[in-house]
Amino acid sequence: MSPLWRDEVGIFVGPGKVVLARMRRGIRPACVAEQGVSVDSPHAGNWLPALAALKEQLDNKLWQNANARIVLSDHWTRYAVLPWAPQLTQVAERLAHARLILAQIYGNSIEQWTVRVCDSPPHAPAVISAVPTDLLQQLTEALGNYRLRLVSVQPHLIVAYNAWRDHLPDTAAWFASVDDGSLAAMHLTNGRCDRVRSVRISDDWTVEIRRIQTMGRLAQNRAAEGRVYVDAPPWLRAVAGKSDSALEWLDDGPVPQNIADKVSLLKGMYS
Repeated sequence: MSPLWRDEVGIFVGPGKVVLARMRRGIRPACVAEQGVSVDSPHAGNWLPALAALKEQLDNKLWQNANARIVLSDHWTRYAVLPWAPQLTQVAERLAHARLILAQIYGNSIEQWTVRVCDSPPHAPAVISAVPTDLLQQLTEALGNYRLRLVSVQPHLIVAYNAWRDHLPDTAAWFASVDDGSLAAMHLTNGRCDRVRSVRISDDWTVEIRRIQTMGRLAQNRAAEGRVYVDAPPWLRAVAGKSDSALEWLDDGPVPQNIADKVSLLKGMYS
């Protein structure tokens, strides 16, 4: 069977949960299975419990023999913005510049991370993302053992933004995504990211609500900044209530266009 016609399995991997969805390919693609499982991990920085939970699910033939796309928790992702530099014309040059920026922020440990630069229009800044190389290697090896061909690995902030981008305004605004143990946000000006923030969060979600609300107030104090659009689990929206008009909760859910979007939405359902 051609790889283009194989089923696709979308997988979200985070420190607190693993979510899977299988999309049957063909004339009429359809989601034929979905599953979410909790991960018991006392240390969110350790991905081994999540990997073990994923392997346990992959023992089921339902999830085998397909192409696989992974959505990785923002907890294990580092972000930065790569300014446009016209003198850097080669991909390798832009990647080296991205690594330098990350090293200035996170130190020399970034040498042990795999770095990617997101596509962006000419003359526009681009989002840099980095994930632990060891984690990628272990995921690739695990999938290979179950006849899963890894097609892509994307950080959750990027997947969530792509799923919601048509619902965001053309004016300047913040887009924030709450994830397992993390909050990641990007500031958009004319549809282009010019700032990105990523913070680790505690079990006290009310603290993070106040963090988002503060972001909203700061945005409103500057007319050019716009509002804050938040992708978060439904129960978290209930905790926040409607006490701050600076927040726009993205709670209706866009129609999934691909398996990565589907997994991003399922992640919220299983939170």
